[in-house]
Amino acid sequence: MNILVIGGCHTGNYGVQPHLSFARQWANHLEIAAQEPVHLRCLSMVKLTHIDSLVTQYQADLQAADLILFQLGHYELSWRRPFLDLFKSRWESDRRTSVYRAGATPKPYQATEKLYKAAESSNRNRWQDTAKTTALRVYNRLCKDVPYLHTFRHQLTDTFDRLTAFRDKIIILTPFPTLNTLDHWLRSQCHAFIIDAAIQRSFTVADTFDAIPRHPTFFQVDGVHLNSLGHMVLSLFLSELPCVMELHQESPVA
Repeated sequence: MNILVIGGCHTGNYGVQPHLSFARQWANHLEIAAQEPVHLRCLSMVKLTHIDSLVTQYQADLQAADLILFQLGHYELSWRRPFLDLFKSRWESDRRTSVYRAGATPKPYQATEKLYKAAESSNRNRWQDTAKTTALRVYNRLCKDVPYLHTFRHQLTDTFDRLTAFRDKIIILTPFPTLNTLDHWLRSQCHAFIIDAAIQRSFTVADTFDAIPRHPTFFQVDGVHLNSLGHMVLSLFLSELPCVMELHQESPVA
């Protein structure tokens, strides 16, 4: 069985050891369910603007895969730009395609003390994120939609349309939860749209946004990335998908 996992830094086991990543643990579960070897390939650091390039480069891999897991929107719904840019009325530059570099990898497993240093700035800015989120809620009530999110939805629609040739084998993950208040609000605003857009194109949807508890126990100290426990919960959730449970029913009895 060939499994292709495409997504952000979690797909590249950011901050956790490789054997503890959700992709590797899920592949192990699939091997047990299918009773056959699973060949896993992960493409990480993927943004929506990379999809055209990625599909062209990995056409053979996409066709050969039995299951293709997409974790999309992680970077687009993690806001690290100036706050006021969310309200720009035009975002054409964000809709341009860019070349996907096959060697792109997230930061490797880091010792705990390094992760704590990375979290310091996040903790200092927490009150600012809360204030920004409040401003976004008010704007959303008065003006209906944040301009950037309008563009993101169009961009996601274009991406899904590009992937319809592989619809029978695709599983779309909704963006993971995060303890970052601003990012979580952005993801919550696009949550239902992502599910509806995927279902309209006959993709299988795994609603990981609600499957992973939004609690510090499941996150690294930066509050943004899942820790090994969060990865484990994610892999167990994916193993309960109907398409995986069917493998248990189809596997030969020894």
